[in-house]
Amino acid sequence: MKPSFFSIARKPKWLGGLAIAALVAISFSLLMQWQLERTFSYVGVSEQELAPVPLDELAGLEGITPGAYDRLATVNVTLDPENSFIVQDRLQLVGDDLVPGYWLITNSFVEMGDQLVSLTVALGYSQDVTELRMVQSELDSSSHSITGYVEPNEAVKETESKDFLGSVSLSQLVNLYSPEQVVSFPVYLILSEGIDLPVERISIDIRAQEIEVNWLTAFYAIEWAFFALVAFYLWWRLVQDERARLST
Repeated sequence: MKPSFFSIARKPKWLGGLAIAALVAISFSLLMQWQLERTFSYVGVSEQELAPVPLDELAGLEGITPGAYDRLATVNVTLDPENSFIVQDRLQLVGDDLVPGYWLITNSFVEMGDQLVSLTVALGYSQDVTELRMVQSELDSSSHSITGYVEPNEAVKETESKDFLGSVSLSQLVNLYSPEQVVSFPVYLILSEGIDLPVERISIDIRAQEIEVNWLTAFYAIEWAFFALVAFYLWWRLVQDERARLST
């Protein structure tokens, strides 16, 4: 008579084997969980992060808060029109298309305690550089409470013409603003509200928050789950083999 599966499985050696299989499966399950944590990640800006906050909550002289870029920030600035520039090769998001053109940027000053800190502000966009030159000539040293998108420093990009900058490189700009050392923010703002100018607002693509899946780590997670099941399958197969031997 062929013994039952449970009569074999409850023998001490197979109970010990089951315990070993469980430990192996738990180890594989922990590896699976580790891979799953890396599989799903949030990207973009959440609805809570869309609300503007004071600039010093996102960036300051001591550094930049993680996740600060593309966030809206508010700050009081005094424009420095003598240090305004045109940046070429800028792309404007118009519908689903990117249209080349120019940016007008300017230095500004922010009061922080007993010192003035430089903050670069991108004021507007136009395909017509003459239009931007006219707006640039009308800038004055006025104070404004502005809201803008926090953006990172760009690498220096050389241009063939001295009339334009090739990028919004803060390391380059601080040297243009003053021959002396300038205390400045490590980010710049793209103006959203606070200054009325007869040029287009700069339009950038702010990605709404969504879950991004890393399919490679998802595959690894499934692989570890399979290995965990294999550990129990091997134990079950060995018990079945002993049943077959005892029945002969």
